[in-house]
Amino acid sequence: MRGDTAGGPGGSGEVAARGRCKARNGEPPSPPTLPGRPGAGRNPTGPTSPPDEVVMAEVEEKEEKEGGEALPHHQTIAWIRRNRTWDYNQLCELLSDRTSRIKMMKELLQRGFFIQNLPQESDMTIQPEHDPNAASSSAQETSSSLNTSDEEHSRPSSSSVRMKMKEAGLHQKFSAQAKLLLDNVSRFLRSMQPTGDEPTLKFLSKRTKTQEFVTALQNAEMSAGAIINYFKSLSKFLEYLLTRTDLQRKDPHLQGRCENYQHMLKTLRKTVHSNKTSRHRGFVDVPPTITDCQLILRAAKPDFLRINATLQNRLELSNTDKTMFRYYCEALLVFRHMQCPQAVESLTDEDWVKRIQHGGRVVISKVTTNTSSMQIALTQEEEAWFQKYYRQIRPHSIQPGKFSRCFFLSSSGEAVHSVSQDLNRFHEIYKLPTSTSQNVRRAVDTAAKSLTVDQQEDIRIYLASCDSRTLQPRKILDTAVLLDSLAGCSSGDETSAAASSECTFPKGFSDFVTRFKVSLKGQPPSKKQRVDAGFPDDHTFYHKWRSSQYAKRVEYLLSNFTHRRPTAATVTRLIDMEGWKANYPKPEEIERMWKPAPKVTIENDRLLIKCVSEQTWPGLAIKDFGPEQGQGVVASRPFLKGEIVCDYHGKVITAAEGRAMMEGIHDEDGYMFFFKAGQHDLCIDAQTFPCECHPVADTIGRRIIHSSKRPNLKPFQCVLNINGGDSFLILFRALQDISVDTQLKFDREEGLNLEWLDE
Repeated sequence: MRGDTAGGPGGSGEVAARGRCKARNGEPPSPPTLPGRPGAGRNPTGPTSPPDEVVMAEVEEKEEKEGGEALPHHQTIAWIRRNRTWDYNQLCELLSDRTSRIKMMKELLQRGFFIQNLPQESDMTIQPEHDPNAASSSAQETSSSLNTSDEEHSRPSSSSVRMKMKEAGLHQKFSAQAKLLLDNVSRFLRSMQPTGDEPTLKFLSKRTKTQEFVTALQNAEMSAGAIINYFKSLSKFLEYLLTRTDLQRKDPHLQGRCENYQHMLKTLRKTVHSNKTSRHRGFVDVPPTITDCQLILRAAKPDFLRINATLQNRLELSNTDKTMFRYYCEALLVFRHMQCPQAVESLTDEDWVKRIQHGGRVVISKVTTNTSSMQIALTQEEEAWFQKYYRQIRPHSIQPGKFSRCFFLSSSGEAVHSVSQDLNRFHEIYKLPTSTSQNVRRAVDTAAKSLTVDQQEDIRIYLASCDSRTLQPRKILDTAVLLDSLAGCSSGDETSAAASSECTFPKGFSDFVTRFKVSLKGQPPSKKQRVDAGFPDDHTFYHKWRSSQYAKRVEYLLSNFTHRRPTAATVTRLIDMEGWKANYPKPEEIERMWKPAPKVTIENDRLLIKCVSEQTWPGLAIKDFGPEQGQGVVASRPFLKGEIVCDYHGKVITAAEGRAMMEGIHDEDGYMFFFKAGQHDLCIDAQTFPCECHPVADTIGRRIIHSSKRPNLKPFQCVLNINGGDSFLILFRALQDISVDTQLKFDREEGLNLEWLDE
């Protein structure tokens, strides 16, 4: 029996023991090798399989003979399975070429290794390819992950998949001598172009045929992983096309066509990946309805309405409640208005400002050539919810130096980069099965089959995020109502208490400070007050409340000494004036904490210089105020008193040249800004639009209206180094704190006697 195993001199036991002796001496252990045993590894089983047991016994016995200390039983088995076992699927990932993979597999078996998930004996024979171009393209076949991917991951065997592909006409390729060709997309291009010797770029416009190609691969029982490899290769091929300058000269629209095709591939790839995931999880292939996809809206609505009531009362929210409110707004756009996550991510503050009222709803119409188009009609109630987020939650998310134009911002002030992840977390919070935008959009397609052709087309445009066609506001409103009827819901749908009883959040510190507001002169609540309000009887919230008040008092004391260092006597007098008896900082502590206010040096402000040179002023949006007033500018973020808002941009000319231009302008002042710079009379010409330096930008400063009665901006002049040269600039500074949605105004007469910035 010993002769039939790998024991004896030179066997695995001796090598394994010698390897462990090396490990004890600080040397890396050598992996054991076994003499060839016919059929080794053909029946891989669990950790207690006979081959493992035999080798393990020999290793332990040999160590005992050498006087070494044998490893425990379970550790020996683990070592064998970790170092002497391969998986056929792992070999497929490492070796894409089938011939090389079979040779390596046979060599491993000959050396005594174990291989799991081995294919049938018939699939382990090396047969020559019968492809007419195989001789000329064999070198490329070795490095191709696409043409062999159907053999690597196929279920069932690769030969059957290959035969089905040949029967469907999917196995033919272009000649290897073709000019515009990468081998790993050869079969795809031949399927798109059955005739001709040279491939063309006409496949970029054959979206339907591309979908049919993917369907044919699925019908050939190709695995989802292999199909996804097709998408990866096609994406690389599109990137390669964009590097060909000769092709771009022939087709100026090549980049846009490739980008649109790339987006279509991503959509198809998600569909294949979703089907792959569903099969692995054992899901029953029953398509969800629109009502099923909107379950998260019904489950989360009670908590959302609670947060909305808190905002209505102008009370403070916790960070968790702010995030939950944002999640619900994102879910409304995806599951109620069926918008794709990319369109929600690209929604900007300016898009929100430009919304219009029409027929009792609020229409947002944003049409672009990429994947960020959005044409929806919100209800009045939904608009009020979004406005609360825009005015009461979003401004608190904006961090200094992080000014994003996106409507939805994370708690760190960054633009939300993945709405899909937000919605996945939202479902996890309420312990619901995850729904995606694809699920609800497919459900809409299914429900819309009973509609007329025109109605189906309107719905397709309403849902499309990369369609450049524009719907009229009336048509957008009608389509939104039509979608509501398909879903069988209305804006006033309420959720039963039973649906949300398990999802209500416990009372936290945000609820505590909502009930007992923190103020400079207030007193912390007593134990009886805390218990009567439904809070725990311990001192956790009590101490947090006192800490919050202490921080407010420190901030208040420091705010009274902005330019000069305070003395202990001065701070003591201020504390006595406030009447504080406890929970306040010592005067000496305020002395140590005081720091002088930083001196603003506009000439070295990189962010300001960037905004001027690029004419991108975050926190501002152009709004149409009607036919009488026309367009104006509103704030989409808060501005503090003294903060620079934007510039009045245009070409600097002499006052004489400006007056000459004014003779042909019917408006009293037009867009000409006259000012004095020392002994020079100058003028900024914003009438000439667009300006020479920004031919595609609508410079926002020229849209600010003039008001001598209630201006909230004050112009001042300075010189900045812009693009390597000194430039005269007119900047606007906030005269007061400016809140979100406030229209910006300045007094034109201020421009006649401007002073230079000296501070």
